[in-house]
Amino acid sequence: MGLPRTIDNVVKTYFLGKEETNAYLLDFLGRLQEIKPIPTVWCPVTESGAELLRALLGLIPEKYPELLSQTVVFPIEVENGSENIRFSKGDPAPAIRGKSVLLLDGAIHSGRMMSKCAEEILRHGPEELSSYSLFVKQHSIFIPTIWGVMIDEADRAYFLLNKIPNNRLNAGKKGQLPLQIQRLDSKHLSQPPIVSNVKSMDRMTWGDRLFQMKVTDGTTCTYVLERTGQIVGFLTVHPFDGSGGLSIDEVVVDSKAQAHGYGGVLVRFADTLARQSNHRLVRLNAIKEKTGFYEKFGYQQVSGAETIKLDDEEYQPMERKVLYHQAPAR
Repeated sequence: MGLPRTIDNVVKTYFLGKEETNAYLLDFLGRLQEIKPIPTVWCPVTESGAELLRALLGLIPEKYPELLSQTVVFPIEVENGSENIRFSKGDPAPAIRGKSVLLLDGAIHSGRMMSKCAEEILRHGPEELSSYSLFVKQHSIFIPTIWGVMIDEADRAYFLLNKIPNNRLNAGKKGQLPLQIQRLDSKHLSQPPIVSNVKSMDRMTWGDRLFQMKVTDGTTCTYVLERTGQIVGFLTVHPFDGSGGLSIDEVVVDSKAQAHGYGGVLVRFADTLARQSNHRLVRLNAIKEKTGFYEKFGYQQVSGAETIKLDDEEYQPMERKVLYHQAPAR
């Protein structure tokens, strides 16, 4: 699975702190006054939109206090593991019908979700529908009425963060540098195999995995983690079902190289791949005794899913949502 590229092959990461975010939101509130009638029903989409709304509510009382008495909020949620949307405060029809509505999100990636939300709101007969996003990718199928920053397809965006996300390659234990990640290539065929002591993974060769990449046109991709030129682990991923999800097929660290944080590096890299490819969900099958490891990275057991037996191992289906700015408030 190749990463999308910008025109100049440079992937940019945008970090907006509180001051920068507030500057964009004040600009948005000013431009919102030009919309007639001004939207009085606000629909934030998922946690990203809710976080943006919280920031707006901190600015409105001083700058535009009249909005507080006029505005009704109807949050939109996405069902876990799907793209099904619902209004978390019940039937929105009476509030939406004949009113001016604002659809609000922190970042629009592919635009599929915003399109579905807009269609659902229009189904309830509003007088007007406007939309805002702090970030929007230029190839989105949905472009909002007002936005703050337009970014390229491969760029990443974070806002209102207290610290930089821990998804860099050197984010494991100290003393493990230098580390590099490369796509599996023919030059790796001469490398000794990784021995993980898991039969289903150890019986496949580098040649098997490279063949799999070629016959799937790169949609299934293995990335090798190298330290000083020696492979210490690898990750295999592929998109699933065409529904905006990324499947982790393998996360493997050589038995002689364990306890150095390499497994965590690979899991965080998979999360980075998911973000850059606009995926909203990551799934994997964890060896039952290893589920605690993945729970540290936000994975949860899939409700109602049966375990899978392969050779001497039993696997538990797990998944996590991809977050584009911060973890949900607790």
